[in-house]
Amino acid sequence: GLLQHLQNLEEIEVCMCKEMEEIVAEDDEEGMGACSCSNNKTSSSSSFFNNNNSSTIFTLPKLKIFKLSGLPKLKSICKGVMACDSIEVIALLDCPELKRVPFSLPLFFNGQPSPTPHALKEIWIDKDEKGWWESVEWDHPNAKNVLQPFMTYN
Repeated sequence: GLLQHLQNLEEIEVCMCKEMEEIVAEDDEEGMGACSCSNNKTSSSSSFFNNNNSSTIFTLPKLKIFKLSGLPKLKSICKGVMACDSIEVIALLDCPELKRVPFSLPLFFNGQPSPTPHALKEIWIDKDEKGWWESVEWDHPNAKNVLQPFMTYN
């Protein structure tokens, strides 16, 4: 898949794509790989990348910034896990349908905050979306507690 060839990617920013439902989608019938991010109803894919393996680990070692904003229909970032050891900023703004954040962050060691240094500086969400944030699922059960010091409410 395309994501496996993006080892040097440093920033992902997806904004104001009102119809987007997934960032990394499972393969559809046509095998379409990219969405134009317009409100064009004729687009056969409403996602950026396609993935046919739900247990995929996407390793993005240089990714520093991950921003999603103005995506009211976004339900999924990806089915697998995104390993982003260099991530500094995660911004999730106006994505009310998003239920799961698939990041594997270098913050955990036996369920506790990792003793090794990590790059994460902040997580941005809208101040009126605190209830949404509480409902979001992370792959690690203690993630929200560990990530709380990094929260910034816009």
